[in-house]
Amino acid sequence: MEEYKKIANVTKKIDPDAPHDVILVLDATSGQNVINQVEEFNKIIPITGLIMTKLDGTAKGGILLAVAKKYKLPIIALGLGEKEDDLQIFEAEKFAEHLLKLIN
Repeated sequence: MEEYKKIANVTKKIDPDAPHDVILVLDATSGQNVINQVEEFNKIIPITGLIMTKLDGTAKGGILLAVAKKYKLPIIALGLGEKEDDLQIFEAEKFAEHLLKLIN
């Protein structure tokens, strides 16, 4: 985690307003561990948004909603595969439909 502090400090030397955004990329297969990851990372550098990957597998991604709500963070995108086109902008309605289909 100290490396992240160093990166932030170096970027501040170039641009005092940096970092402008800190987007944390989370692995959907991590489950409840995602909460700890966000907590620890947010202590070092304040997070401004979330991306969750590996939603094309068996992971449902429901933890993403809990984390976004708890830390008041926007969900930026979802990774639904390995290709660059598989990274999709987050759409709340589509995500909710996906979760509801998994529950039924």
